[in-house]
Amino acid sequence: MRFRLPAFGPAQMVLTLAILLLGLFAYAFLQTAAQAYRLRETERTMFDEVHGLREQRAELEGLAAYLESDEYVEAFARQQFGLVKPGETLVVVDAPTTSGPVRRPGERWWEALFDTAAPLTPTPGASPEDLKDAPLTLPADASGPPADGTAGDP
Repeated sequence: MRFRLPAFGPAQMVLTLAILLLGLFAYAFLQTAAQAYRLRETERTMFDEVHGLREQRAELEGLAAYLESDEYVEAFARQQFGLVKPGETLVVVDAPTTSGPVRRPGERWWEALFDTAAPLTPTPGASPEDLKDAPLTLPADASGPPADGTAGDP
């Protein structure tokens, strides 16, 4: 018994060619669709970038117009050089640099607020009458015993 291939006539050849052409057209269509999608994404990204750059340009143009204005020059001269207009009086406010109590590392908020981080002690040798109006002072070392194990100064 011999194995024989099926007959491959002209009808089967045309059908095979049609299937191959259909596959080629489908592949070309999918490649074109994918490329169109990538181009739309690139276009959208570029549009967003152009929009952002236009906003930045408008902001910078506004800043440049302000920097060239007399208002900015006057404010800069007043702030940097302390200049005043004729008839005006310069007032300098000397404010403290800190806005509140200074906290030490590891200190709780109420200790900084009420200054209770270290115990307050009266001045040694003072009578109760002297202590009534005298401010309380902190001990020389309010953080505890020295690290070297000594009890402190005798």
